[in-house]
Amino acid sequence: MRILRQTLAGLALPVLLTTGLQAQEGEVSFEQAQYEACLALISRNAEAAYEEGLAWRAQGGSWPAMHCIALAQFELGQHGIAARRLESTAEGAVVATDATRAIILGQAGDAWIAAREYAFAERAFRRGRDFNAGDAGLALGVAEAAALQENWEAAEEAASDALRLDSSMVRAWRVRAQARLEMGNLDGAADDLAETLGRDNEDIDALVLRGRINEARRLSGG
Repeated sequence: MRILRQTLAGLALPVLLTTGLQAQEGEVSFEQAQYEACLALISRNAEAAYEEGLAWRAQGGSWPAMHCIALAQFELGQHGIAARRLESTAEGAVVATDATRAIILGQAGDAWIAAREYAFAERAFRRGRDFNAGDAGLALGVAEAAALQENWEAAEEAASDALRLDSSMVRAWRVRAQARLEMGNLDGAADDLAETLGRDNEDIDALVLRGRINEARRLSGG
């Protein structure tokens, strides 16, 4: 199963920046406590977390209840349904911080990729960037979704953007190397692959890509 871009353990943290979930400074609200409990339950019993989220929603729970339901559905393998719910949750969470909404849209993108709906994934990642343009992970998501659609120009552009924001991202170097290979830029692909392997010399996908670049050079006489 694909791992969501933000781990469950970290999901409750952005909510502390959200209007209305804390009763007062230093005091955790009932909704905040319920949200954290629901998220924690997902890894132990996703079905129970789903049912708890539904009950909470029926009792008037706001977007955190919807978020917990969606994440539980993802864990249960309902990737497309989870993706749609995550997108609608982010769009409807008007009292949440922009950073929180961007995280949820990034999760929607990952869920769409797990559902093999790559165009929808790219849309979700790009929408997330509307809320947090400086999030390198979202830029990488755009690049990966574009690559899965074999839109190599878009993949290269988004991977370059991700690297501008965070040059340590191994996957961004690898995606850009692949995009450049597919577009015939063998020197650029080789340079990006060197950056990838310099950061992780056991990256299997990068090692496969090295073989493809070497073969392309052999065929081109380079």
